Amino acid sequence: MFLSLSPVSCYVAPMSTDARRVVFRKFGDTSVLQVERSVVRDPGPGEIVVDVAFAGVNYADVLARRGFYKWAPPPPTCVGFEISGTVRAVGIGVTSPKVGERVCGITRFGGYASRIVVEAARAYVIPDAMSLEDAAAIPAVYMTAWHSLMEIARVRSGETLLIQAVAGGVGLAALQLAKHHGLVTYGTASSAEKLAFAKEHGLDHGIDYTKSDFELEIRRLTNGRGVDVVLDSLGGEGLRKGYRCLARTGRVITIGAAQVAPDSRRNPLAWLKAGAELLRGGIFHPFQLIEENRAIAGVQILLLWDDLPRLRRGMDELLALHTQKKIAPHVDRIFAMEDVAEAHHLLETRRTKGKLLLRCGQECP
Repeated sequence: MFLSLSPVSCYVAPMSTDARRVVFRKFGDTSVLQVERSVVRDPGPGEIVVDVAFAGVNYADVLARRGFYKWAPPPPTCVGFEISGTVRAVGIGVTSPKVGERVCGITRFGGYASRIVVEAARAYVIPDAMSLEDAAAIPAVYMTAWHSLMEIARVRSGETLLIQAVAGGVGLAALQLAKHHGLVTYGTASSAEKLAFAKEHGLDHGIDYTKSDFELEIRRLTNGRGVDVVLDSLGGEGLRKGYRCLARTGRVITIGAAQVAPDSRRNPLAWLKAGAELLRGGIFHPFQLIEENRAIAGVQILLLWDDLPRLRRGMDELLALHTQKKIAPHVDRIFAMEDVAEAHHLLETRRTKGKLLLRCGQECP
């Protein structure tokens, strides 16, 4: 347990309150992102202050900036779901982690910052051998992949898995976990380069969806049987086709809707296209699922915020697998906070492999 009921306090004083964060004050394109100074409050009971080294950049951050992530707080908004760094101070009742220890954590927004207050129960002391870069690349995407495959799909050795966007952050995490657990893997990506990258990480069968219909390819590669599990991050038509790729008793786990989200709140045509794509995703009636012996489930790791035992179980396993060298995040690029717009642009244009990070540990003047 990280949270103790004892009155022990290891608060370190004095503490500078000068920090920096990335915010957007209105929804829009990457130009709305700006770096500003911020004041970080003292930690309350059960809380810690972390000097952030790195923050993970996720597609959900892009959706929030565009105004399509309903769980995000209203502007001015600082996004960011995962961080790594060093504990600067702790509040009353906190016995672990301790001041000076290196941690990673899942945050409920606010991660794009040089300093942040988080609940001690949501911070995880990282192994000595783990870099702060790897630590920031694990919480959101690897927890999403772990929960989807291990808790929802309940995968077993020998089963087959189709991963959409296999070269992305969640895709690569799912691929590594799948290979560790003995699954046969199929993956889609938008280029031969990305598929070659994924094959370096163990992908068995790659499909370039810009050149081939992945549904037809799955049917061909599996001799018409289909796959046991589909990890869908597309939504829209990609979700419907993924469902048709399932074998009997197969499961689709949908974690996003990259094909559906409009690129602007102010563009009526974008809304029409999004609506049409949503309809192409299909409507799945319970009787259809019964008759076809298939299942569809959804995962949003941020909405498991209050399920601390589940999060703890997953993070403990992931940190152990990293120590055993069974998983290893691939950090594509690291950006300064001032270059956050470029990081978002690369995600939007699907030109990334693995994970993007923000370097948040600059000294404040």
